[in-house]
Amino acid sequence: MNKIFKIAVMLLVGGALGYLFGKYGLSSVPKDLPKIYVFSLLVFLIPIYFLVVGFHEIGHAVAGKMMGFDFRMFIIGPFFFEKENQKWKFKWNKSLNLSGGMVVCLPTSEENLRKRFINYVAGGPLASILLSLFIFTLWYFLPLNEQNNALRFFGIVLIITSFLSFLIFLVTAIPFKAGTFYSDGGRIKRLMKNDDTSEMEILFLKIMSKTNAGVRYADIDENDLERAYYLADKLNDPFKVYLISYLFHAAFDKNDLEKAEIYLNNYLDNITEIPEPFRGVAWLDASIFYGLARKDLSKTQEYWSNFKPSPFVPKAQIFLAEAVLANLNGDKTKVGELISKALQELPNLLDKGMAISVKERLESLKID
Repeated sequence: MNKIFKIAVMLLVGGALGYLFGKYGLSSVPKDLPKIYVFSLLVFLIPIYFLVVGFHEIGHAVAGKMMGFDFRMFIIGPFFFEKENQKWKFKWNKSLNLSGGMVVCLPTSEENLRKRFINYVAGGPLASILLSLFIFTLWYFLPLNEQNNALRFFGIVLIITSFLSFLIFLVTAIPFKAGTFYSDGGRIKRLMKNDDTSEMEILFLKIMSKTNAGVRYADIDENDLERAYYLADKLNDPFKVYLISYLFHAAFDKNDLEKAEIYLNNYLDNITEIPEPFRGVAWLDASIFYGLARKDLSKTQEYWSNFKPSPFVPKAQIFLAEAVLANLNGDKTKVGELISKALQELPNLLDKGMAISVKERLESLKID
């Protein structure tokens, strides 16, 4: 019943926002405006969308930089920018799930994480409302009500841009959850609570900040990991599947293979909880584990065949998985080539703690 209520609320909010846009956004288009301008307005809706969503994401990025986070990724529609070797590279985003926009800023220290992450999350809605107010002010004071079709058209573009930016502010600032996704307001609400949810999320951020800063998984505080997982399991929280992956990597890094395999199977059992563009990492983890730890060609091949390329999967881990499979097949020449490629991509791994383990596994293949 609670789930049905949430869906009903989301539909009502979505319907209300659509009504407001139709009534006060599109109604600003004069009936006597020449058709060429009406057609141009429809074309302009695409760059307007990119502007307002992009500005929202830039707000997150600026706030993240101000909080000392490492700005690594920016997505808007089909455009994907990622920092590699301290240089920004462009790719095409082919995932419809992430076409709405996304920024990745990673904490590299655990100091005052709660406050810093709240400020980072709040940066998006704040940017949206500031853009809306700025453009509305520009529209209000510029002399756009003259009998000049070009100026009238410009005024319409301004008011629609302002209105859409305000809608994005409302949609992201209102606390809600859709599946495993939390709105910006939802994330802030979770972090501000002094309860199990807040404790779990702060522990997760603490663990993530350590691995991003170069602490290998074997050296993560086991009590923090187990406590975070206990709370996520108790709350049935979306973070649970990611914490299982951390537990798997910690056990694998410590060479506790029995425990690592248990966590890995649990991880794969919950793989549908991971957004599809990121699931490839789980299949690579499984392929690498069974290739290195169990020398099981059948399972290594099976999990590799489940992997689907995605720009969100680190190339170093892809090359490692391929090298592991080639090693089991006895193709030493290909192993050497893939190790060389993986080592070149290693600096681009966002997770510097994982990079240490990947490098050691590559070295072990050289010995084989």
